[in-house]
Order: sequence, then structure tokens, then C-alpha cells
Amino acid sequence: MTRFNLVISAVAKIVYSGAAEYCGVTTLSGSIGFKANHEAFTGVLQPDSEVEYIDKNGDSKKVAVLDGIISFKNNSCTVTVSLSDGA
Repeated sequence: MTRFNLVISAVAKIVYSGAAEYCGVTTLSGSIGFKANHEAFTGVLQPDSEVEYIDKNGDSKKVAVLDGIISFKNNSCTVTVSLSDGA
């Protein structure tokens, strides 16, 4: 499967940085999923939501977030978040 570069970062740490097959989030406008070569997109994450992604090994993971923003451009996705407690 074709992959894209994904970085999920918070103030004090990088949650994930590497190749990914999928990233899904809920924005203020609704749910959206990203695969390789998605068109350019920028959005604000729905408060108290999750970032779901499939890493380069095919493992599905979720990160609980308080809020954040997402940007996808040139086959690279950056998600900058405030983490929920325990994340």
C-alpha cells in the first residue's frame, strides 16, 4: 500500500513520526480520512476527539486529543494537538 509521511506532535513530545497508510480525524466540519496523495487540506479538530492512524506496520492506533489542527499537503500530514490526560 502507498504511504505518506505523518507527524502527530504535542507541546512536549512527538506522538508519532513516520510512514502511515491512513489517518482519520473529526474536524469541526465532520469526519475525514487521509490516504496517500490526498488533496491539500487544513482543518481544526473537533474538541475532545481522537486521531486514528495506521502506521507503516499496518497497526491501527488511536490518540485522544483535547484539540488541534491538521494539515495535509504534498503527501505529508501534520497533526498538532493538545493531548488528553493519559495520552
